[in-house]
Amino acid sequence: MGTVYHGSKSHGIKQLLPMKSTHGVYVYATPEKALAVHFSGRCGDDLTYDIGHFDTDKSGPWELVENIPGAFEKMYSNSSSIYSFQDDTFKSLDTGFSEVVSEVPVRVINEEYYENVYEAILKLEQEGLLKIYRYPNKPLSMKKDGSDILDKWRHYRDKYHKKFVKSEFDRLVCLHPNLIEKINDLSREFNYDYRYYPIDLIKLFKARIEKQLKDIRHEQYIDSSYISICSSFPELSPQISKLYEDYKNSYNELISTKIKVM
Repeated sequence: MGTVYHGSKSHGIKQLLPMKSTHGVYVYATPEKALAVHFSGRCGDDLTYDIGHFDTDKSGPWELVENIPGAFEKMYSNSSSIYSFQDDTFKSLDTGFSEVVSEVPVRVINEEYYENVYEAILKLEQEGLLKIYRYPNKPLSMKKDGSDILDKWRHYRDKYHKKFVKSEFDRLVCLHPNLIEKINDLSREFNYDYRYYPIDLIKLFKARIEKQLKDIRHEQYIDSSYISICSSFPELSPQISKLYEDYKNSYNELISTKIKVM
């Protein structure tokens, strides 16, 4: 009998119930605590990070790759609890992330609280359980310009018949402006009429800001977009910097107001 782990932003849980997901109705866990800590972060997806065994075999540490500047500080800026369970009701699920699932409720045998997930991630790195590549560093097997994400989109289209809407392309361009020409090529390949020019980034960046200010709980990675756009297209820096400055002022005012109300 062994132990498996489940990471959550919720604290004080005594039992987990199976929940409906893409694979079935399960409680999800993993025998690898490093993965449980990673997945207990507040946000993040394919556009912001990669995790896997890219330059190491499966017996080596997981490799965590930051795909946009400053992503990790945003992704892991929360507290979390890592719950432990006995593994007797769990079975393997072939998702590539050492996931196991239980079809019945499971009782928590231990809760380990982390005040800051990012600090826990850094500790895992120190212990050799994670190998971290901070932007713009990449494993040797990955493309230096970050265009692996475009290959993933092709995979999602071919294997899962996924259709990508314009809002997804807009976000892709905002977070990875250096790929704008390749993104246009991908759009043509998908038979979409989405086309982007550098000047469009001003409007797209403004739209991301407006979305962030309407809902500060859901991370839009404004800081990351700002850095990437200015780096990729310095000629846009004056307009982008003005939008960013106004955003920071508005964001700080929102946070201040929220604290006063609390």
